[in-house]
Amino acid sequence: MNSAYRPDQQPQGPIPGQAAPNSPHHNTAQLTPGQKAPSQADDAGNVTLFRTGNFFVHAVNRFNQQRTGALHRASGNTSLLEQVRWVSAERQRVTEVGTRLLPHIEVIHPVQIKEIAVPKWLEGIVITIGLLFALATHAFHLFTYPFYQSDEGTYIANAWAILHGSLQPYPYTYAHPPLGWIQIAGWIQLTGGFFTFGNALNSGRVLMLLYMLGSALLVYFITSRLSGSRSCALLAMVIFALSPLGAIYQREVLVDNIGTFWLLLSLYLMVVGESRLSYIVFAGISLGVAILSKESFLVFLPAMIYAAWLHATNFQRKFALVAFTYTAVAVSSSIVLLALLKGELFPTGFLPWDHHQHPSLLTTFFGHAQSPFATSTTSWEIWKQNDLLLLIASSIAIAINLITGWTNRMYWLLALLAVSYWAFLLLSGNPYPYTILPLIPLMSINIAIALNAPLKWLCRHIGFDLVRALLIFSLIGAFVPSMIQYTQPALARDETVTQSNALAWIRNNVSHNAVVITNSYLYTDLHEDSNQGKAFPNAHIYWNAALDPEVRGGLLHDDWNKIDYIIVDAQMLNDIKTPGGPILLDRALHHAILRVTYQTNAANSDSTIQIYQVIHLRQ
Repeated sequence: MNSAYRPDQQPQGPIPGQAAPNSPHHNTAQLTPGQKAPSQADDAGNVTLFRTGNFFVHAVNRFNQQRTGALHRASGNTSLLEQVRWVSAERQRVTEVGTRLLPHIEVIHPVQIKEIAVPKWLEGIVITIGLLFALATHAFHLFTYPFYQSDEGTYIANAWAILHGSLQPYPYTYAHPPLGWIQIAGWIQLTGGFFTFGNALNSGRVLMLLYMLGSALLVYFITSRLSGSRSCALLAMVIFALSPLGAIYQREVLVDNIGTFWLLLSLYLMVVGESRLSYIVFAGISLGVAILSKESFLVFLPAMIYAAWLHATNFQRKFALVAFTYTAVAVSSSIVLLALLKGELFPTGFLPWDHHQHPSLLTTFFGHAQSPFATSTTSWEIWKQNDLLLLIASSIAIAINLITGWTNRMYWLLALLAVSYWAFLLLSGNPYPYTILPLIPLMSINIAIALNAPLKWLCRHIGFDLVRALLIFSLIGAFVPSMIQYTQPALARDETVTQSNALAWIRNNVSHNAVVITNSYLYTDLHEDSNQGKAFPNAHIYWNAALDPEVRGGLLHDDWNKIDYIIVDAQMLNDIKTPGGPILLDRALHHAILRVTYQTNAANSDSTIQIYQVIHLRQ
């Protein structure tokens, strides 16, 4: 209807049973000479199917068409000529039925939303600038902050073992699925070795930088698709890239960063697939890769199944759910198949014929859930200290999305993804601080989506969509400088210089055949030949030297006197001195003298490195 329409006016359309204006029945003065006006009987075939004030659908049986008489459907007793006549007449009858086109309708009080068309090239420039900004932030002092962690060294050492034909440098214990460090090993091969960027851990941190950029891009596309706002998508990407928690942990060599990328890729394929089955299957494969990178991503499977239900049509919903679930489970369960083929699924003695000692997937899985290495209180304090604003804002956003999910189920999906992982962290009882990594992009998306709903409502009442973009860009403008000011002092510290100096001292002052006990972050550098020196084949990680039967019983013969040097940091010293710790290393440390100490200018005890030489007793 148009704005000139008045409710008290009479409808202009035809009344039922009468011909419409401009129809062949409307004006009989236009009949040709000798042609009679149509009778009421001829008008019986004209039917008004639907009528409103200014729109009608009218079926017309044209009056000048000669009647063919009563026709009956051809049966087996009719002649061939009658059958042909019936088919021809039926086709003619169908083609003679006319329906008027829908007229142009204007809204009485249209809401003038002045949207600004953003060309693709401009959006690409904005995305590129955002990614370059994130790259500069995370690449700043990438090799000097933070202190190389033992988990980083463990994953790099596992990648070194992959390139040498085994899953780990020591017997594989099923602590984590191997696909995460298999990807790291592929990156090492692609870039020409472990020392392309200085040392082995630096090569891994460059790979983490690429995973961060890929995750930031996926955060943008997911938010843009779900919110319909490029400015909200940019806000989510900025929150993800500049989060202080992300600035610390996203640069560390952790399989959590790898799994986060594959989780976001699975979610992206789901939201852009438009119910296409191929996208749903590839989303299941991506989720399976995420689970094989870090087993904790299994908690996202129920939420992603719900995502498959939301993004599938009613016709294909059952098949899509089966395809997604089967694909994700089939890919992720390959670790179970590996343990089954190696005879290491069940613990020793569980099966009647199994009597030799070996690792067990089930033993490791249940023991991993009860390990007391960390507490949620400690991790929570670290999270609050580094990014309290993100925790508060995301909690409010998740609550808003749970409420608005009654009108839009997509909000429930985003909230469910975050809530499921929060529940996992709270119920596990011992999360490490870096286990919050998968939550950072989910919290960023939830915040942007929760802000988009009230801003969209405001723009509808103001009538100008640019207001939403201006408000969001104002938030970005206030967020970016504050985050840079908050994180820059920490990122400017050089905490890895002590580890680099200790490595150089060992290479220059210790025999290559010496037995060196160290933390995992120096393992690969000591075992790989480089232009800086030969390898140290007898260098071992301290926990494996104390607990691994092949090292403790085979190489050391359970004798501290076989150890030559011990490279100690604060974590190692605490583990050795703790009651119930490695007694063999404690005895060796009691018979050792301090050769050199390295510490940072800030005298941070956590980054202090000490090198001890064990004084051997004469046999």
